[in-house]
Amino acid sequence: MLGTQDTQLRLHPRNRPMLTRIRFFGVDSPTGVGTHCSQTVKALQAFQFESIQIQLIKHNYLDEVQSAVADSLDTDINIFFFPEVYANNLKGTKIYWCVFDASRPNPGYEKWLESFHYVFATSHWGHDILVERGLDGSRIVVIPEGVDPKFYNPYGRPPALAGGKTKFLMVGKYEQKKGYREAFEALHRAVAQGAQLELLTKSDWINGTTAVLHPEFVQLVQQYQSQFNIVVYNGNFTREQMRTLYYSADYFLHPSRCEGWSLPLIEAIACGTPCISTRFGGHSEYLGFLPESQTIRTTLGPVDCQAFKDAVGHTDGDFGQWAFPDVADLTQRILLAAAQPDGSAMAGSDHVRQHYSWDLAAEKILNFLHLRGQVGQVRPSPRVP
Repeated sequence: MLGTQDTQLRLHPRNRPMLTRIRFFGVDSPTGVGTHCSQTVKALQAFQFESIQIQLIKHNYLDEVQSAVADSLDTDINIFFFPEVYANNLKGTKIYWCVFDASRPNPGYEKWLESFHYVFATSHWGHDILVERGLDGSRIVVIPEGVDPKFYNPYGRPPALAGGKTKFLMVGKYEQKKGYREAFEALHRAVAQGAQLELLTKSDWINGTTAVLHPEFVQLVQQYQSQFNIVVYNGNFTREQMRTLYYSADYFLHPSRCEGWSLPLIEAIACGTPCISTRFGGHSEYLGFLPESQTIRTTLGPVDCQAFKDAVGHTDGDFGQWAFPDVADLTQRILLAAAQPDGSAMAGSDHVRQHYSWDLAAEKILNFLHLRGQVGQVRPSPRVP
């Protein structure tokens, strides 16, 4: 009888906790911001709540957006992956989860805190950039992106084969800031000094079902393919195919001038692939484990890519800075790696899988909202197995 009364008491409307909706305005897609959005939503939905509802509103579907605006409540928590102009029409708390890849954020950043109550930065680097640019640091919260450690891990990695050429891998759409030209030249110099190596690349531009190789990348491959072997992968790869690609490489090469986060880099590290990388940008957040021998020396300088400038659109000529990789230094890193291609990468894999999962990102959001009194004690029921 006591159990029945207890159940009735818990279900009585006066004893039910108030429903809070955490609404994400973004997109579910397999690359970039789509992965950031969809994986965070899925991680939160995996919790079992009585008083919190997780919703994904696709920002590019006008009918969904209009319905969300009409249905808006003061208790809503609205999280955006783009600085949507319709945010002002929504009730509740509004948060912009920003990602940018230069030392000056995208245009309009000066007024982000006029439209949004808080800004989530994916890294302490991003947080510091925003503060240096004049935003109120007390309203900027670091919520890193993550990786799926149950999928991207080293435990299915095949053993390295003895002998043969050292395989270096580059993943990421071809653009100037990725450092492809510097990497190709450094690999060429390393081969000239006796290194036995080959380059694996997946550098296509993916838009929905279309995957296109940039003409400049094709020219770059043609320029260097007689100097060392270059394997070009192209197309819409599944997660399983990407994991296999990470497993196939001896080293992940990442001479990027700046990144907002770099999902391919953290996924490769989680898979147990050693990396050679720069450390300027959001990806510096999870590279604390990286030894000096695998860190590329860089020089800070103004952004110099016209295509990037045109896309970003600052009108005053200030596009911030990038970290330009030193080709001679990169050559030495490659030579060292080629001389010992079977180096262990478990420390890096353990580090990112333990500290930067999507589950942890979700819990950081819940903890932040709990401290603000917008959700109850973060005591979700056990997850569904």
